Amino acid sequence: MSLTSVFACAARLSAVTPAELIGPDMDVRSIQVTSLRGDTLHYFDEQRTLRSAPVDGFVQLRAIGGQDTALQHPGEMIWMTDGQQLAGTWVGPTADRTGIRWRHPAIGDMTITLEDVTRIVWRGDNQDGADQAYETPATDTVVLTNGDALTGFVTELTGRGITLSPGSGGEPFTIPYARVSSMTLGNPVRHETTPRHRVRLADNTRVWAEQIELSGDQAFLTVIPPGASSRRVQLPIVDLERIDFLAGGFGLIDLTDLPSRTTGPPRVFGLLVPVRVDGRSVRVHAPGEVTFDLPEGAQRFAAQAVLDTSGDDPPQAMAGWSDFQVVVSTHDGEQARYHITGEKPVVQINTPVSGTVLSVRLDPGVNGPILDRLELKDAVILIRLPEATSTGGADR
Repeated sequence: MSLTSVFACAARLSAVTPAELIGPDMDVRSIQVTSLRGDTLHYFDEQRTLRSAPVDGFVQLRAIGGQDTALQHPGEMIWMTDGQQLAGTWVGPTADRTGIRWRHPAIGDMTITLEDVTRIVWRGDNQDGADQAYETPATDTVVLTNGDALTGFVTELTGRGITLSPGSGGEPFTIPYARVSSMTLGNPVRHETTPRHRVRLADNTRVWAEQIELSGDQAFLTVIPPGASSRRVQLPIVDLERIDFLAGGFGLIDLTDLPSRTTGPPRVFGLLVPVRVDGRSVRVHAPGEVTFDLPEGAQRFAAQAVLDTSGDDPPQAMAGWSDFQVVVSTHDGEQARYHITGEKPVVQINTPVSGTVLSVRLDPGVNGPILDRLELKDAVILIRLPEATSTGGADR
């Protein structure tokens, strides 16, 4: 190899970005990204072989920069009917009172019509808004800062507040924004099937992108924000949380974004231990079970099943007493079973799924449910995307 070739190779190695790459088989590959241009990903694989491949052969690039970014949950957040969601700042209503002006620090200003919105959070907990993508409420709901919930039909947004018409036929009234914590609208979802990619940022923003370029420590995105034409955005690559490649006919949905319910909350020595859906993690204590409603087109379930050591218990106690089975089931019956112990605290789940529900159950081992705690990390459902985008939306 010539000296010039050595320097060129060294330059490429110094510019790489560690990441995890996932294909439709849901296997996770650790790679080093050199660049992403023109829908072609250039990377070093696990054998340090330089490869180039079209992104439509993959479903996700995550842990960009070598670690899975801890998602922020800013105080203001808006969710749209097409699956996009934006952190940022509420600017105010539009002049015609039928829309919202919103500002994201990197993407800029947008004007969004009410019929394209499923939920807005002005203050308080904004981590539970994603379920709106799968359940369309029958009425609109405005939650006040004191916790009270008012239902009816949101007719307009004025400079003073939200005008709500009660479902009982009463007179419309206006709720000042200062008294509002969140607003949920009964608008149906329009599933996006155009071959675009979905980019998730560290501030929990999810936005559609037509083009993505990764070069050095910078990311260049041509995004399609709601209510606005496409625009080019430049971000530090560390602000990227993950990229979902949707051009190949498949997509991923975070398990924690799906409606869930607990089947018999577990009692451990008489104490109730509820299932916790926390950000992108699901935490269950044996003998607990949690069920998720599967979206249409569900194909596979993948996750990292980890012994939950977030408590104060000493490592030697976890190693000696933790012993349980993780049982994954659907309507068709048991799909897979995984054994976790203190000596084998991590297993990879990757199993086919079908039907309308997915159940994850913990069966205690020989020591009973002592310290049998599970954390599901990076739990996702692979779906085959529908061929045509549904249309519609509530008239406002």
